[in-house]
Amino acid sequence: MTLVNAHPLFVGLRNNPSYLASLDIEDDEHQKLMNARTTIRGALRDAAWMLEQQTRFWRQKYLIEASNKVRDDVSVKFLTQGSFAYKTLNAPAKPRIQEIDLDDGMYVPVRFLEDSHPALAADGLFTFVEETLKPVCAANDWELDTSKNTCARVRLWAGAHVDIPIYSVPESQFHLMKNAIEESAMSSQILAFDSIPRTAAIPSDLVMLAQRNGEWVQSDPKQLHDWVNSRSDRYGAIFRRLCRFFKGWRDHTWENSPLSSICLMCAIDQALIKLGGNPDQDRDDKQIMDVASMLPDIFKGEIQNPVVQTSCLNAWNDNDRQMIVNETESLAAEMESALERTGNADIVIDRLRNSFGRRIPNRPDVIRIEGKAAATARAAPAVVVPTPEVISSDSG
Repeated sequence: MTLVNAHPLFVGLRNNPSYLASLDIEDDEHQKLMNARTTIRGALRDAAWMLEQQTRFWRQKYLIEASNKVRDDVSVKFLTQGSFAYKTLNAPAKPRIQEIDLDDGMYVPVRFLEDSHPALAADGLFTFVEETLKPVCAANDWELDTSKNTCARVRLWAGAHVDIPIYSVPESQFHLMKNAIEESAMSSQILAFDSIPRTAAIPSDLVMLAQRNGEWVQSDPKQLHDWVNSRSDRYGAIFRRLCRFFKGWRDHTWENSPLSSICLMCAIDQALIKLGGNPDQDRDDKQIMDVASMLPDIFKGEIQNPVVQTSCLNAWNDNDRQMIVNETESLAAEMESALERTGNADIVIDRLRNSFGRRIPNRPDVIRIEGKAAATARAAPAVVVPTPEVISSDSG
Protein backbone atom coordinates (compact mmCIF):
# COMPACT_ATOMS: atom_id res chain seq x y z
CA MET A 1 0.00 0.00 0.00
CA THR A 2 1.01 3.59 -0.58
CA LEU A 3 -0.47 6.85 0.56
CA VAL A 4 -1.34 7.69 -3.06
CA ASN A 5 -2.55 5.41 -5.85
CA ALA A 6 -1.59 7.04 -9.17
CA HIS A 7 -1.95 3.88 -11.25
CA PRO A 8 -4.72 5.41 -13.43
CA LEU A 9 -2.35 8.16 -14.57
CA PHE A 10 -0.06 5.54 -16.05
CA VAL A 11 -2.55 3.11 -17.60
CA GLY A 12 -5.85 5.01 -17.63
CA LEU A 13 -9.35 4.25 -16.44
CA ARG A 14 -11.54 3.09 -19.32
CA ASN A 15 -11.39 5.95 -21.82
CA ASN A 16 -9.36 8.33 -19.66
CA PRO A 17 -6.03 9.52 -21.09
CA SER A 18 -2.91 7.89 -19.68
CA TYR A 19 0.85 8.09 -19.83
CA LEU A 20 0.94 4.71 -21.58
CA ALA A 21 -1.40 5.92 -24.32
CA SER A 22 0.66 9.08 -24.77
CA LEU A 23 3.71 6.92 -25.53
CA ASP A 24 2.03 5.39 -28.59
CA ILE A 25 2.98 6.74 -31.98
CA GLU A 26 0.17 8.34 -33.98
CA ASP A 27 -1.83 6.08 -36.28
CA ASP A 28 -0.83 8.05 -39.38
CA GLU A 29 2.86 7.81 -38.45
CA HIS A 30 2.52 4.08 -37.91
CA GLN A 31 0.89 3.72 -41.33
CA LYS A 32 3.60 5.81 -42.97
CA LEU A 33 6.24 3.58 -41.39
CA MET A 34 4.50 0.44 -42.63
CA ASN A 35 4.16 1.91 -46.11
CA ALA A 36 7.85 2.82 -46.14
CA ARG A 37 8.79 -0.67 -44.99
CA THR A 38 6.67 -2.17 -47.80
CA THR A 39 8.30 0.09 -50.39
CA ILE A 40 11.82 -0.70 -49.18
CA ARG A 41 11.17 -4.44 -49.04
CA GLY A 42 9.60 -4.45 -52.50
CA ALA A 43 12.55 -2.63 -54.07
CA LEU A 44 15.07 -5.04 -52.54
CA ARG A 45 13.08 -8.12 -53.51
CA ASP A 46 12.72 -6.90 -57.09
CA ALA A 47 16.46 -6.23 -57.33
CA ALA A 48 17.58 -9.58 -55.87
CA TRP A 49 18.26 -10.91 -59.39
CA MET A 50 21.42 -8.78 -59.38
CA LEU A 51 22.82 -10.87 -56.54
CA GLU A 52 22.45 -13.99 -58.69
CA GLN A 53 23.94 -12.57 -61.86
CA GLN A 54 26.68 -10.14 -60.82
CA THR A 55 29.93 -11.56 -59.50
CA ARG A 56 30.88 -8.34 -57.65
CA PHE A 57 28.60 -9.30 -54.75
CA TRP A 58 30.29 -12.66 -54.10
CA ARG A 59 33.41 -13.67 -52.26
CA GLN A 60 36.34 -14.57 -54.44
CA LYS A 61 36.63 -17.98 -52.85
CA TYR A 62 33.11 -18.88 -53.96
CA LEU A 63 33.68 -17.59 -57.50
CA ILE A 64 36.73 -19.83 -57.82
CA GLU A 65 34.69 -22.82 -56.61
CA ALA A 66 31.89 -21.96 -59.05
CA SER A 67 34.31 -21.43 -61.96
CA ASN A 68 33.42 -17.72 -62.01
CA LYS A 69 29.76 -18.48 -62.66
CA VAL A 70 27.19 -17.54 -60.03
CA ARG A 71 24.69 -20.35 -60.09
CA ASP A 72 22.97 -20.13 -56.72
CA ASP A 73 19.41 -18.86 -56.63
CA VAL A 74 19.17 -15.89 -54.30
CA SER A 75 16.13 -14.38 -52.63
CA VAL A 76 15.81 -11.91 -49.79
CA LYS A 77 13.50 -12.23 -46.78
CA PHE A 78 12.65 -9.78 -44.01
CA LEU A 79 12.03 -9.96 -40.27
CA THR A 80 11.20 -6.86 -38.25
CA GLN A 81 13.11 -6.79 -34.98
CA GLY A 82 13.79 -4.43 -32.06
CA SER A 83 11.17 -2.40 -30.22
CA PHE A 84 8.64 -2.69 -33.07
CA ALA A 85 8.74 -6.48 -32.71
CA TYR A 86 8.97 -6.41 -28.89
CA LYS A 87 5.94 -4.09 -28.67
CA THR A 88 7.93 -1.60 -26.61
CA LEU A 89 8.10 1.20 -29.18
CA ASN A 90 7.55 4.74 -27.85
CA ALA A 91 6.93 8.02 -29.57
CA PRO A 92 9.87 10.37 -28.96
CA ALA A 93 9.70 12.58 -25.88
CA LYS A 94 11.59 15.27 -27.82
CA PRO A 95 10.34 15.12 -31.42
CA ARG A 96 12.80 16.14 -34.15
CA ILE A 97 15.69 15.48 -31.76
CA GLN A 98 14.86 11.86 -30.97
CA GLU A 99 13.62 9.46 -33.65
CA ILE A 100 11.29 6.51 -34.11
CA ASP A 101 13.46 3.57 -35.11
CA LEU A 102 12.12 0.65 -37.15
CA ASP A 103 14.62 -2.20 -37.48
CA ASP A 104 13.82 -4.42 -40.47
CA GLY A 105 16.36 -7.20 -40.88
CA MET A 106 17.08 -8.41 -44.42
CA TYR A 107 17.96 -12.12 -44.58
CA VAL A 108 19.76 -13.70 -47.52
CA PRO A 109 19.68 -17.52 -47.47
CA VAL A 110 22.84 -18.65 -49.28
CA ARG A 111 25.51 -21.34 -49.35
CA PHE A 112 28.09 -21.20 -46.54
CA LEU A 113 31.70 -22.00 -47.41
CA GLU A 114 34.19 -24.19 -45.56
CA ASP A 115 35.15 -21.30 -43.28
CA SER A 116 31.53 -21.25 -41.98
CA HIS A 117 30.93 -17.84 -43.54
CA PRO A 118 28.46 -16.94 -46.30
CA ALA A 119 29.44 -17.08 -49.97
CA LEU A 120 28.23 -13.51 -50.44
CA ALA A 121 30.54 -10.64 -49.56
CA ALA A 122 29.42 -8.61 -46.54
CA ASP A 123 30.47 -5.27 -48.02
CA GLY A 124 28.98 -6.33 -51.35
CA LEU A 125 25.56 -6.70 -49.72
CA PHE A 126 25.80 -3.14 -48.38
CA THR A 127 26.56 -2.03 -51.94
CA PHE A 128 23.53 -3.96 -53.23
CA VAL A 129 21.16 -2.50 -50.63
CA GLU A 130 22.32 1.08 -51.00
CA GLU A 131 22.52 1.07 -54.81
CA THR A 132 18.97 -0.32 -54.88
CA LEU A 133 17.57 2.15 -52.36
CA LYS A 134 19.27 5.28 -53.69
CA PRO A 135 16.64 5.95 -56.41
CA VAL A 136 13.86 4.88 -54.04
CA CYS A 137 14.99 7.48 -51.52
CA ALA A 138 15.21 10.15 -54.21
CA ALA A 139 11.68 9.37 -55.40
CA ASN A 140 10.23 9.57 -51.87
CA ASP A 141 12.27 12.50 -50.55
CA TRP A 142 14.08 10.20 -48.12
CA GLU A 143 17.76 10.31 -47.20
CA LEU A 144 20.15 7.36 -47.38
CA ASP A 145 22.56 7.30 -44.43
CA THR A 146 25.70 5.23 -45.10
CA SER A 147 27.51 5.99 -41.84
CA LYS A 148 26.52 2.88 -39.87
CA ASN A 149 28.81 -0.16 -39.82
CA THR A 150 26.03 -2.60 -38.87
CA CYS A 151 23.13 -1.46 -41.05
CA ALA A 152 21.91 0.65 -43.93
CA ARG A 153 19.71 3.51 -42.70
CA VAL A 154 16.90 5.31 -44.51
CA ARG A 155 15.84 8.60 -42.94
CA LEU A 156 12.16 9.01 -43.73
CA TRP A 157 11.33 12.35 -42.16
CA ALA A 158 12.53 14.43 -39.23
CA GLY A 159 11.89 12.04 -36.35
CA ALA A 160 11.80 8.61 -38.04
CA HIS A 161 14.14 6.20 -39.81
CA VAL A 162 14.32 2.58 -40.93
CA ASP A 163 17.45 0.55 -40.21
CA ILE A 164 18.21 -2.46 -42.40
CA PRO A 165 20.70 -4.85 -40.80
CA ILE A 166 21.79 -7.50 -43.29
CA TYR A 167 21.95 -11.16 -42.29
CA SER A 168 22.88 -14.33 -44.06
CA VAL A 169 21.78 -17.82 -43.05
CA PRO A 170 22.54 -21.25 -44.59
CA GLU A 171 20.13 -21.90 -47.44
CA SER A 172 19.37 -25.47 -46.37
CA GLN A 173 18.59 -24.46 -42.78
CA PHE A 174 16.39 -21.61 -43.96
CA HIS A 175 14.25 -23.87 -46.14
CA LEU A 176 13.78 -26.32 -43.24
CA MET A 177 12.59 -23.43 -41.06
CA LYS A 178 10.29 -22.03 -43.76
CA ASN A 179 8.71 -25.43 -44.38
CA ALA A 180 8.08 -25.89 -40.66
CA ILE A 181 6.35 -22.49 -40.51
CA GLU A 182 4.14 -23.27 -43.50
CA GLU A 183 3.22 -26.70 -42.13
CA SER A 184 2.21 -25.31 -38.74
CA ALA A 185 -1.57 -25.40 -38.24
CA MET A 186 -1.45 -22.06 -36.43
CA SER A 187 0.79 -20.37 -38.99
CA SER A 188 -0.32 -17.46 -41.13
CA GLN A 189 2.64 -18.31 -43.42
CA ILE A 190 4.08 -14.88 -42.63
CA LEU A 191 7.74 -14.95 -41.68
CA ALA A 192 7.98 -13.55 -38.16
CA PHE A 193 10.05 -14.47 -35.11
CA ASP A 194 6.99 -15.64 -33.19
CA SER A 195 5.94 -17.90 -36.07
CA ILE A 196 9.18 -19.90 -36.04
CA PRO A 197 8.79 -23.24 -34.21
CA ARG A 198 11.50 -23.62 -31.58
CA THR A 199 12.57 -26.97 -33.02
CA ALA A 200 13.01 -25.47 -36.50
CA ALA A 201 14.86 -22.28 -35.58
CA ILE A 202 18.19 -21.76 -37.31
CA PRO A 203 21.05 -22.29 -34.81
CA SER A 204 22.24 -18.92 -33.58
CA ASP A 205 25.86 -19.58 -34.53
CA LEU A 206 24.74 -19.87 -38.17
CA VAL A 207 23.10 -16.44 -38.30
CA MET A 208 25.71 -13.99 -39.57
CA LEU A 209 25.45 -10.19 -39.58
CA ALA A 210 27.18 -8.25 -42.35
CA GLN A 211 29.47 -5.38 -41.44
CA ARG A 212 30.14 -2.47 -43.76
CA ASN A 213 33.88 -3.07 -43.31
CA GLY A 214 33.50 -6.46 -45.03
CA GLU A 215 33.39 -8.71 -41.99
CA TRP A 216 30.74 -11.24 -41.01
CA VAL A 217 29.96 -11.59 -37.28
CA GLN A 218 27.68 -14.03 -35.51
CA SER A 219 24.52 -12.23 -34.36
CA ASP A 220 21.01 -13.65 -33.98
CA PRO A 221 18.29 -11.10 -33.13
CA LYS A 222 15.83 -13.94 -32.48
CA GLN A 223 17.69 -14.74 -29.27
CA LEU A 224 16.93 -11.31 -27.86
CA HIS A 225 13.36 -11.44 -29.14
CA ASP A 226 12.85 -14.75 -27.33
CA TRP A 227 14.39 -13.31 -24.15
CA VAL A 228 11.95 -10.39 -24.13
CA ASN A 229 9.05 -12.79 -24.63
CA SER A 230 10.32 -14.96 -21.78
CA ARG A 231 10.41 -11.95 -19.42
CA SER A 232 6.86 -11.07 -20.39
CA ASP A 233 5.79 -14.67 -19.77
CA ARG A 234 7.48 -14.60 -16.38
CA TYR A 235 6.23 -11.23 -15.09
CA GLY A 236 3.08 -10.66 -17.14
CA ALA A 237 2.10 -7.70 -19.32
CA ILE A 238 3.51 -5.24 -16.77
CA PHE A 239 7.07 -6.06 -17.92
CA ARG A 240 6.57 -4.44 -21.31
CA ARG A 241 4.73 -1.51 -19.70
CA LEU A 242 7.59 -0.92 -17.27
CA CYS A 243 10.07 -1.01 -20.15
CA ARG A 244 8.06 1.65 -21.97
CA PHE A 245 7.67 3.81 -18.84
CA PHE A 246 11.39 3.78 -18.08
CA LYS A 247 12.27 4.43 -21.72
CA GLY A 248 9.89 7.40 -21.54
CA TRP A 249 11.68 8.64 -18.42
CA ARG A 250 15.06 8.25 -20.12
CA ASP A 251 13.98 10.13 -23.23
CA HIS A 252 12.45 12.94 -21.16
CA THR A 253 15.64 13.20 -19.08
CA TRP A 254 18.19 13.20 -21.91
CA GLU A 255 18.19 14.13 -25.57
CA ASN A 256 20.77 11.37 -26.12
CA SER A 257 21.89 8.89 -23.52
CA PRO A 258 24.37 6.00 -23.35
CA LEU A 259 21.64 4.11 -21.48
CA SER A 260 20.37 1.76 -24.19
CA SER A 261 16.90 0.26 -24.27
CA ILE A 262 18.19 -3.29 -23.88
CA CYS A 263 20.30 -2.20 -20.89
CA LEU A 264 17.19 -0.70 -19.30
CA MET A 265 15.19 -3.87 -19.95
CA CYS A 266 17.87 -6.05 -18.36
CA ALA A 267 18.11 -3.71 -15.37
CA ILE A 268 14.32 -3.87 -14.91
CA ASP A 269 14.53 -7.66 -15.02
CA GLN A 270 17.22 -7.63 -12.30
CA ALA A 271 15.16 -5.26 -10.18
CA LEU A 272 12.03 -7.41 -10.46
CA ILE A 273 14.03 -10.46 -9.40
CA LYS A 274 15.30 -8.59 -6.33
CA LEU A 275 11.70 -7.56 -5.56
CA GLY A 276 10.52 -11.17 -5.51
CA GLY A 277 9.63 -11.71 -9.17
CA ASN A 278 5.87 -11.35 -8.75
CA PRO A 279 4.95 -7.74 -9.66
CA ASP A 280 1.47 -6.42 -8.98
CA GLN A 281 -0.34 -6.12 -12.31
CA ASP A 282 -2.64 -3.26 -11.26
CA ARG A 283 -0.26 -0.91 -9.44
CA ASP A 284 2.12 0.24 -12.13
CA ASP A 285 2.90 3.41 -10.18
CA LYS A 286 4.17 1.46 -7.16
CA GLN A 287 6.10 -0.94 -9.38
CA ILE A 288 7.86 2.01 -11.01
CA MET A 289 8.76 3.36 -7.56
CA ASP A 290 10.02 -0.02 -6.34
CA VAL A 291 12.05 -0.74 -9.49
CA ALA A 292 13.50 2.79 -9.49
CA SER A 293 14.73 2.28 -5.93
CA MET A 294 16.77 -0.73 -7.11
CA LEU A 295 18.25 0.77 -10.26
CA PRO A 296 21.07 2.92 -8.81
CA ASP A 297 22.88 -0.09 -7.34
CA ILE A 298 22.15 -2.16 -10.45
CA PHE A 299 23.65 0.50 -12.71
CA LYS A 300 26.73 0.71 -10.47
CA GLY A 301 27.47 -2.93 -11.28
CA GLU A 302 27.85 -4.72 -14.61
CA ILE A 303 24.79 -5.57 -16.69
CA GLN A 304 25.48 -8.42 -19.07
CA ASN A 305 23.74 -8.93 -22.39
CA PRO A 306 21.28 -11.76 -21.67
CA VAL A 307 22.10 -13.59 -24.92
CA VAL A 308 25.76 -12.64 -25.39
CA GLN A 309 27.32 -13.37 -22.03
CA THR A 310 30.65 -11.74 -22.81
CA SER A 311 28.99 -8.44 -23.74
CA CYS A 312 28.58 -5.78 -21.03
CA LEU A 313 25.70 -3.39 -21.71
CA ASN A 314 26.82 -0.63 -19.35
CA ALA A 315 30.53 -0.27 -20.01
CA TRP A 316 30.18 3.49 -19.56
CA ASN A 317 32.89 5.93 -18.59
CA ASP A 318 32.87 7.15 -15.00
CA ASN A 319 31.13 10.44 -15.80
CA ASP A 320 28.29 8.77 -17.72
CA ARG A 321 27.84 6.14 -15.02
CA GLN A 322 27.61 8.75 -12.28
CA MET A 323 25.20 10.83 -14.34
CA ILE A 324 22.90 7.85 -14.90
CA VAL A 325 23.07 6.77 -11.25
CA ASN A 326 22.31 10.33 -10.09
CA GLU A 327 19.30 10.67 -12.39
CA THR A 328 18.01 7.27 -11.32
CA GLU A 329 18.30 8.28 -7.66
CA SER A 330 16.34 11.44 -8.49
CA LEU A 331 13.63 9.35 -10.15
CA ALA A 332 13.37 7.10 -7.11
CA ALA A 333 13.12 10.15 -4.82
CA GLU A 334 10.44 11.80 -6.96
CA MET A 335 8.38 8.60 -7.08
CA GLU A 336 8.58 8.17 -3.31
CA SER A 337 7.67 11.82 -2.80
CA ALA A 338 4.68 11.48 -5.13
CA LEU A 339 3.31 8.25 -3.69
CA GLU A 340 4.34 8.42 -0.03
CA ARG A 341 4.96 12.02 1.01
CA THR A 342 1.94 14.09 0.00
CA GLY A 343 -1.81 13.86 0.12
CA ASN A 344 -2.29 16.51 -2.55
CA ALA A 345 -3.18 15.20 -6.03
CA ASP A 346 -1.90 18.30 -7.82
CA ILE A 347 1.49 17.92 -6.14
CA VAL A 348 1.53 14.24 -7.12
CA ILE A 349 1.17 15.23 -10.78
CA ASP A 350 3.93 17.84 -10.44
CA ARG A 351 6.28 15.24 -8.95
CA LEU A 352 5.54 12.73 -11.69
CA ARG A 353 5.93 15.32 -14.43
CA ASN A 354 9.34 16.21 -13.05
CA SER A 355 10.46 12.72 -14.05
CA PHE A 356 8.26 11.80 -17.00
CA GLY A 357 7.31 15.14 -18.52
CA ARG A 358 4.00 16.59 -19.55
CA ARG A 359 2.84 13.36 -21.14
CA ILE A 360 1.69 12.47 -17.62
CA PRO A 361 -1.97 13.59 -17.90
CA ASN A 362 -3.17 16.46 -15.70
CA ARG A 363 -5.96 14.42 -14.12
CA PRO A 364 -5.90 14.89 -10.33
CA ASP A 365 -9.46 13.53 -10.24
CA VAL A 366 -8.32 9.97 -11.04
CA ILE A 367 -5.72 9.86 -8.25
CA ARG A 368 -6.82 7.98 -5.14
CA ILE A 369 -5.62 9.19 -1.75
CA GLU A 370 -6.22 7.61 1.64
CA GLY A 371 -8.37 9.38 4.23
CA LYS A 372 -6.84 12.35 6.07
CA ALA A 373 -6.13 10.45 9.25
CA ALA A 374 -4.36 7.64 7.41
CA ALA A 375 -2.58 10.13 5.19
CA THR A 376 -1.30 12.09 8.16
CA ALA A 377 -0.14 8.95 9.87
CA ARG A 378 1.66 7.63 6.81
CA ALA A 379 3.24 10.95 5.89
CA ALA A 380 4.59 11.56 9.37
CA PRO A 381 8.10 10.34 10.18
CA ALA A 382 8.30 7.07 12.03
CA VAL A 383 8.32 7.33 15.83
CA VAL A 384 10.89 5.27 17.69
CA VAL A 385 9.13 3.34 20.44
CA PRO A 386 11.28 2.10 23.36
CA THR A 387 11.40 -1.64 23.81
CA PRO A 388 9.08 -2.62 26.71
CA GLU A 389 10.65 -4.10 29.80
CA VAL A 390 10.19 -7.87 29.94
CA ILE A 391 9.17 -9.14 33.38
CA SER A 392 9.88 -12.75 34.12
CA SER A 393 6.92 -14.93 35.00
CA ASP A 394 6.48 -18.42 36.41
CA SER A 395 3.09 -19.01 34.73
CA GLY A 396 2.90 -21.69 32.05
